[in-house]
Amino acid sequence: MAVNLPDAPELVTPGDLGDELASFTRSMRALNVSPNTILAYGGAVRQFGRWLMAQDHPTTVAKIEPRHVDDWINSILETSKPATAHNRWRGLQRFFNWYAEVDDDFASPMRKLHPPRLPRLMPRVLTLDELRMVLGTCQGSSYEDRRDNALIRVLFDTGARRHEIAALRYSPSDPDDRAIDMRRATVRVLGKGGKDNVIALGDRTLSAVDDYLRARKKRPHAALPWLWLGKRGQLTDSGIAQAIRDRGTRVGITGLHAHDFRHAATHHELAGGMNEADVMSKRGWDSPAMLRRYASTTANARAIAASRKLALGDKL
Repeated sequence: MAVNLPDAPELVTPGDLGDELASFTRSMRALNVSPNTILAYGGAVRQFGRWLMAQDHPTTVAKIEPRHVDDWINSILETSKPATAHNRWRGLQRFFNWYAEVDDDFASPMRKLHPPRLPRLMPRVLTLDELRMVLGTCQGSSYEDRRDNALIRVLFDTGARRHEIAALRYSPSDPDDRAIDMRRATVRVLGKGGKDNVIALGDRTLSAVDDYLRARKKRPHAALPWLWLGKRGQLTDSGIAQAIRDRGTRVGITGLHAHDFRHAATHHELAGGMNEADVMSKRGWDSPAMLRRYASTTANARAIAASRKLALGDKL
């Protein structure tokens, strides 16, 4: 599904930074970079450009120095969290790296700089009992109960991102326009970079989706080609976030996020013995760095469980 985001405000600078930002944005679109990522990268450059002008620093790309970047990042750290400064740093770095690719005479002022350090935050990893508690709030017969039961099971079973699940298509009249294939027990999600990824679904997830589809037929907007429906039509990305948050609140899990299911799925797959390469393929990850990032929180718990199962000391 195409994501329609409002056009970002234009950056107008005395030097060529504003013009090159517009060129950078066009280049990212041509590479099919996600609109959200483009908006984040561009937002960093726009903020940096406005700061440069406020400090009376040069806004010609070739004249920007490492100290300008360092001073800007330090100004962000004075009022914002390290994660915000880190994201701005990464966005600006991507812009300068791109400019170095299109201008052979240019060397990025950030090539010897390091991003601000991030405090190590341990993401929440839901236990199976907590997951069952959340699903327990969806055991009624209402439309919302059936929809949310299927939605949560699909999120956990696939480990897919929220916007990927929100974009799933389901045409009642055209079997070829359905992301979910009930006969083959698979769902096709469109990941980052426009990559298709086909993921298997378990029997209980399929049963929940079946139950939801029966209820979906009776909805006023049932003819719409989207799998998840709300009161006014397609259940949007933000609508899914609200539904998940409400389900968590009912069982005392504050701030429950769809991404919590992605973390939980990765942990429980590895703990259950799933091959790391298969987990990476299922998530659509090309680099093992992402696997390590998601798996690090509960790595020790898996090591303890594996050690107990092996019972090395008992072999003597």
